[in-house]
Amino acid sequence: MIKQLISIACFLLIPLLGHTQSLSILEYGAVGDGKTDNTQAVQRAIEAASNQKKTLIFPAGTFMTGMIHLKSNLTIELQNGAVWQAMPDLKLFPEIKSNADLSQSGGYTMSRRAFIFGDEIENVVLRGDGTIYPSGDHHQAFPMLEANGSKRPYGIYFRKSNNIKVEGLTLKQSAFWMLRTYLCDNVRLHGLEIFNHANTNNDGIDIVDCHRVHISDCTVDASDDAISLKSEAPKGCEDVTIANCIVSSTASYIKLGTGSFGSFRRIAVSNCVLRTTRSEEVVHGLGYRNGITGLSVISVDGAKVENISFDNIVMDGMMTPIFVRLGNRHRVTHEEYKDVPITPGIIRNIRYADITATNCGPVPISITGYPEHYVENISISQSTFGFAQAGSLQDLEATVPENSQGYPYPKMYGTNLPATGIYLRHARNVQLQFLNFSPAQGDPRPVAHFDDVINLRTNEMLQNYHNLVSKDIVSINAE
Repeated sequence: MIKQLISIACFLLIPLLGHTQSLSILEYGAVGDGKTDNTQAVQRAIEAASNQKKTLIFPAGTFMTGMIHLKSNLTIELQNGAVWQAMPDLKLFPEIKSNADLSQSGGYTMSRRAFIFGDEIENVVLRGDGTIYPSGDHHQAFPMLEANGSKRPYGIYFRKSNNIKVEGLTLKQSAFWMLRTYLCDNVRLHGLEIFNHANTNNDGIDIVDCHRVHISDCTVDASDDAISLKSEAPKGCEDVTIANCIVSSTASYIKLGTGSFGSFRRIAVSNCVLRTTRSEEVVHGLGYRNGITGLSVISVDGAKVENISFDNIVMDGMMTPIFVRLGNRHRVTHEEYKDVPITPGIIRNIRYADITATNCGPVPISITGYPEHYVENISISQSTFGFAQAGSLQDLEATVPENSQGYPYPKMYGTNLPATGIYLRHARNVQLQFLNFSPAQGDPRPVAHFDDVINLRTNEMLQNYHNLVSKDIVSINAE
């Protein structure tokens, strides 16, 4: 009787064994020897996994490919010890059809290539304990030249796609931005380890004109912008959370902009640590090892930026902890939007709370609009700001130009600004409360400089935990 039951059980299991829920790239001829070109094998495996709605497994080994096109209804899992590496050969990364304007002046050239590309797809998961390595440090294939942006592939690029998840992976050394999502909805990035110091324009994560995005529990260390929300289309970025991340950069740590064509609305950043890079080499052209801006909010191309929150952020070492800039550069990145009217941008309803910043400087918190165009409804509270780099008498006495069309970054005025703690100009409805500023030793500048600020309210602003006195604040047309 027992033998009969065992026989029946084995018979019933046979169909199940024939219908596993995963496929291996090895079944399609892939070889993980670190030298074989597996482009066709991996592409065939992706087609099969998508059609069968099965998980595609990369086992341990180094699998080299050229450009790969992802498909809908696809889960790819890189197991522990698996490395998916780009072949260092530009010919294997053909140009992607794009309406990006490659003749823009005063900025980098947009890339038209990608290592891993998903275009107009949905329901895609990239996950696992393995590594994606786009070989950006192979400079014979991907030269380190700013003008070569169009020839250096993104690491991972999703365009016009929906329901995208990238989880658990290590992403290292792209030739351009590591992970770009453009015109996508419902994006989740979780538990990623990103290190990108291989080439120029080495951003970490770029969310461009996407809605409903969650970035959580990631460690991002990038030469250029580490986590950046941008807008190159009217769609804009809306409904975004960034939480529980450790972020490093030799440029901007967490940034809204620079590209700011559409809108930025309902964005919350919380519980993040911003610290200096672990990279031994500084690749970024400006050469600031400790980074430039901690938290940046920028509208220079007509963007409506509103309802943004930064809460419980610890940061160390950057040139300026907070940078807010409303300008009128008004640049169009994509040819298809060249006839879209650009109206003056807006920055309003921006809240900072529980910010702890140390070893910053020599540029103070910088929040500026331009004449007759004000940043509005700005609140900074329950925060401390410590500065290790001092300004000079020249900074104190210098005239600060408007430069409303200039590239927005802390050095855009040609001076470190005439304050050590906070500089406000062309602002309306600003609330500063329960703040402590610790200036760098020997800094001759006052703690605060307010110029053309309407309805300014302050409460418990301190220097080294002592009340400010009149010499610590300069007010010009401020009320």
